[in-house]
Amino acid sequence: MTVLEVKRHLNKPDASYVCDLLVRGPGYVVLKYVSDLPGRVGDVPIEVGCTTFAYYRDGAGYVLWKMCGADGRLKGHLFHICRDLKVEDGRVEYLDLLLDLWYDASGRLMVLDRDELEACRISGVIGEADQEWIGQQEQRIVRHVGQMLGELDALLGTGV
Repeated sequence: MTVLEVKRHLNKPDASYVCDLLVRGPGYVVLKYVSDLPGRVGDVPIEVGCTTFAYYRDGAGYVLWKMCGADGRLKGHLFHICRDLKVEDGRVEYLDLLLDLWYDASGRLMVLDRDELEACRISGVIGEADQEWIGQQEQRIVRHVGQMLGELDALLGTGV
């Protein structure tokens, strides 16, 4: 079964992706997406064939991605800070709030897109309430990253 991921943006057009459903439970799903285009997360190249396992919980302040190379080895975990996350039959949707936290395979943290967030703050695209929300979510992720990653691994059966 496939699920449509709709990622809404504050400062650019929305994006949609068709993903495979791996796990569904009350208020959450885990999806799988295999990259058909090369890309980057920070300074880490994402080649064609990389697999992303994405965890969405209804109402959560983040989306968690576990990213593996085409060879199956862990590249890292990416937290997209967001709001308005909805998990519905056949669809997930959220508003991306720009700031991302990348934990590479060794556990090193890199905060991404803080400059983009600041530009949106200056231009008035993002308000004070969302800035506070972003700060709260960033602190929560940093404090509880091990628990959050363990939760996803448990849903994946830790074999991935």
